[in-house]
Amino acid sequence: MTRTGAPRPHPAAAQPPGVSSLSPSRSFRRLRTALSLAGLAQWLAVPALTAMAALLTRDDDVAVRAQAVGGTLVLMLLPALLLAPLAGMIAARADRRLMLMIADVLRLVIVVTVPLVGLLAWTLAAAFLVSCLGLLWVAAARASLSALFPDGEPGAAARSATRAVYGPAPVAAVLFAVLALVADGTLGRGSRADLALYVTAGIFLVSTAAVAMIREIPATGAVAVPAPLKLLFQGPGTGGARGLALAIAGASLTAGAVVAVARIHTAALGGGDAGYGTVLAGLAFGLGFGVFLGPRALVPFSRRRLLGLAVLAAAIALVVLALVQNLVVVVFVSAFLGVFAGASWSTATASLADPEAPEDARPAAYLRSVALLTAVIAFVAVPLIAGALGSHRIELGDGVYDFAGSSAALLIAAAVALLSGLLAYRRLDDRRGIPLVPDLRAALRGEVYALPAAPAAHQPVHRERGVFIAFEGGEGAGKTTQARLAAIWLRDHGYDVVTTHEPGATKIGMRLRAMLLDRDTTGLSDRAETLLYAADRADHVANVIRPAMERGAIVVSDRYVDSSLAYQGFGRQQRVEDIARVNAWATGGLVPDLTVLLEIPPQAGLRRLPAPADRIESEPQEFHERVRAGFHALAEADPDRYLILDAGRPQGELSREIQYRIREILPDPVPAGTEDATSTFPAIRDY
Repeated sequence: MTRTGAPRPHPAAAQPPGVSSLSPSRSFRRLRTALSLAGLAQWLAVPALTAMAALLTRDDDVAVRAQAVGGTLVLMLLPALLLAPLAGMIAARADRRLMLMIADVLRLVIVVTVPLVGLLAWTLAAAFLVSCLGLLWVAAARASLSALFPDGEPGAAARSATRAVYGPAPVAAVLFAVLALVADGTLGRGSRADLALYVTAGIFLVSTAAVAMIREIPATGAVAVPAPLKLLFQGPGTGGARGLALAIAGASLTAGAVVAVARIHTAALGGGDAGYGTVLAGLAFGLGFGVFLGPRALVPFSRRRLLGLAVLAAAIALVVLALVQNLVVVVFVSAFLGVFAGASWSTATASLADPEAPEDARPAAYLRSVALLTAVIAFVAVPLIAGALGSHRIELGDGVYDFAGSSAALLIAAAVALLSGLLAYRRLDDRRGIPLVPDLRAALRGEVYALPAAPAAHQPVHRERGVFIAFEGGEGAGKTTQARLAAIWLRDHGYDVVTTHEPGATKIGMRLRAMLLDRDTTGLSDRAETLLYAADRADHVANVIRPAMERGAIVVSDRYVDSSLAYQGFGRQQRVEDIARVNAWATGGLVPDLTVLLEIPPQAGLRRLPAPADRIESEPQEFHERVRAGFHALAEADPDRYLILDAGRPQGELSREIQYRIREILPDPVPAGTEDATSTFPAIRDY
């Protein structure tokens, strides 16, 4: 608090030296706008320079034109593959505001000189130089946005930087197509590619002016740029990322092959630069939509299965694109291919073990390195194959089919991508034994494919009078409360009741519980976690549940085997059948007489938890969504054993429904033989 009338310092006086008096949020918005403009110009330079390379080789054969376009693309990617760490080092030491302005001005000058010089060699050199400056610009841009981000959240700042850098790509493709149409109608045959280059230079100029309006950018925020080649030699750091990398390579190959020969392929279809820009626009919009759609499509479906299928779908789309000779169809197929490739990327990155890991963490950076190297290989190989094979005319009855070299190159790339997709699917499939088509149909209905009936080992063991009731559900569903209320109600009716829980109901179980739920437990593999839960359950059944049932008691347990099937099976995406088999052996086939499933949306359930989250509760929401879907699938597979209730309903209503269902399985409280001894029918009262 401040005293009334006390003098207040001027806002600028409270700021540290070197920081602008402009508010951080306002500076952030200005910088983001400037970076979006520079990103638009950088992306526009790609088709503009490749179109210039094609124009300068227009009098040569198709092989030379294909190699000129491919060489331009390769030179624009090589700096990112070879010089990324150097760019990060320079960005960490230089004045970032000045560095952004210098990068924009130099790119402006280089781009303007390309149409003025009109030489292929300078066009190729310009592509390399613009890319080098773009690499410096990206490193400085990411660090600058992080330094000015209003809330100071690194993850949100990184996402904002990614949108500023990559978001303008579809707009740049559309803009190039429009400029190509304008140039075709206004400029001569030898100057059609000039307009796009001049517009690119103009956008760099506007971006420079926008950055100049920001007085200062704080020199805070790390500039961590991993070395792609080093990562490729070192490996991903996790075994699971290798399968993901195989899928990413296939998806990157399909998109890279389209970009590599799009210019000469659309020329063969009569599209020219405008058609080239339209194909790139379809591909770019598809990629963006696919990246957004990947984590959200078919949520109950296995993400790893979806990744393999997306790569296969992208390869099939590439086959269609290679064979169809209609430009409009090619544009639409390119968009669909982009959707599948983008979904592959976002699904693969979402499948990494730690979604909160920094952007430069090794598995994610490894996948980016794989995608980058694959794109470079595609830019080198696909144009070479297209030029070497050349065009051929095939007689088809009364007609002819002109089979271009670009089509043959795309078919070869599609075959390689199909093989990569099949291998990735086989390696990543985490639901082996579950048929794909029924699994996919269930996901389209928003459900998880129900498992077949449990094997004989899962049948309940013979018992005299004991009853076993388990309460299941996600975090915060109210299992513990309802289990306690049910036990109280049963005791009030004169039954011998044993209440228990998992994990940690025994002395051994308490030690296992500490390891399983403590957030400080790191590095525990999914299989080890599954076996520890099974060990706790084996001790639990042997020392608590089975002895109580043998004496005729009613056992009420908070969690049992179905929790492992849902959490370690569906949640961790392990084979549910294997987990069921291990737990059937650990429990001797003991199955509850009734399982009460309390359903609640994960976000609502997690908000109910009063204490700090444990290791399982702190898993991301996608994990808990899979767990919820898993419980639902288990209940569908055995509906006679389950009572499914909406945990959002009032507590009293839930308790009454649970009591009604428990009545159906309660043993006769009158000892056997009473009727024979008294020759009367015993009266059973409902208290």
